[in-house]
Amino acid sequence: MALNRKYAALPDLDSAPDIYETPDLTDDNSTAPTGRDRSESTSSSYKDFDEEENDAPGISRSRLHPDEARTLFSPAQIDARDVDFSDRVTAKKKSYKASTRRQRRKEDGTEEYGDFSDDEDGESLERKLARLRREIEEVKEEYGRRLAEKETAGEDEKIDLGQDVTDLNRMLDGMSTVRGSKSIGAKFAKDLGTGVKANGPPQTSPANGESATYTITYAPTYQQSHALAKAADFDGRLALIEKALGISAAELPSLTTNGVLRAMLPTLDTLQRQISVISESTPASLDSISRRVRALTQEAERLEDSRKAAKAAQDALRAAGGDTDAEDGEDSEQSGKINALYGTLKTIEDLAPLLPSLIDRLRSLRAIHADAATASDSLDIVEKQQTGMADDIQKWREGLEKVEEALKQGECMMRGNMKAVEAWVKELEQKMEQL
Repeated sequence: MALNRKYAALPDLDSAPDIYETPDLTDDNSTAPTGRDRSESTSSSYKDFDEEENDAPGISRSRLHPDEARTLFSPAQIDARDVDFSDRVTAKKKSYKASTRRQRRKEDGTEEYGDFSDDEDGESLERKLARLRREIEEVKEEYGRRLAEKETAGEDEKIDLGQDVTDLNRMLDGMSTVRGSKSIGAKFAKDLGTGVKANGPPQTSPANGESATYTITYAPTYQQSHALAKAADFDGRLALIEKALGISAAELPSLTTNGVLRAMLPTLDTLQRQISVISESTPASLDSISRRVRALTQEAERLEDSRKAAKAAQDALRAAGGDTDAEDGEDSEQSGKINALYGTLKTIEDLAPLLPSLIDRLRSLRAIHADAATASDSLDIVEKQQTGMADDIQKWREGLEKVEEALKQGECMMRGNMKAVEAWVKELEQKMEQL
């Protein structure tokens, strides 16, 4: 009844019971299915296509090969432990891990899966390091999971695997660091060495009895090209030194100006000034600085207005056709200077992005050379100070020796006085006994 009430409003609902009709079984009719028998095996022993063609030639009758599909995915290994695909907010989703087992084909044609020795397939050192890193990460995860289980269970059993895992990880990091440092150091030394050595074919010493012949050729453009090569070589070596010091546009974006790397010393000077302004400034000084900045801005605006007014007045005077014969000479001279400046403007614009960084580098090099020039004087001063300190130490040592001798003499005198006083005391005791 409940079913009828629920679906009563639906149209074309047949409430009659389902009736299934089958033909009557007679002697001349057979219930066996028509067609050829199919193999019950899961292998691909049957043919790929049916031998009989039906009325629908567009339908593909190809058969599946379960064994081939199974062998395709046989090396795959799925680890579904602690998998969590839930939509909980508090829990972190964790998917399963898929890995491929190593396989080896035997002589009889069969394949074997599992772990094999490294000597058989020739595993390289890089693959060994990668495998060790992966296994250490897995050990870390397993160790963290065990620690969490111990904490939740409230057990006090100590696990000493953490130090072993840390030592292994440190060893691998040390190997990577040593390899990287060696390669980087060798490359850096090689690159610097190429800048110092002269380029050219290797020279061989002439054999005994043979005279050396020299051919002198000179090209007019050799001096200019040689100077450019020296400048490029110097710039490359300087860039290598800055790179070795850790100055990089990717790491320090503030050190770049128009895409050109700035020098280190001017940048440090600018940072030091900014830090000193921030640390030593007070609210009153900041207010005075802001007032001065506003005053300078207003003066700049007034100067711009005055310049525009003077230019407009000069244009109006020229348009009126006034007497400007006296100014023609000055105007021609100024126009010549302006035209000359316009002629060199393209070169200046091309060099504008490089000039600030070049000037900063030259200033840095000047400071470095000045420090190098005064380094010998500083070393002489340090040596003199060390000599003076050595003399002072020698004097202190002599004074201490004299004090020790005086103390020894005083101790001997004190012992003698003690013996004399002791004799006097004994005499007094004897006299007291006689009395």
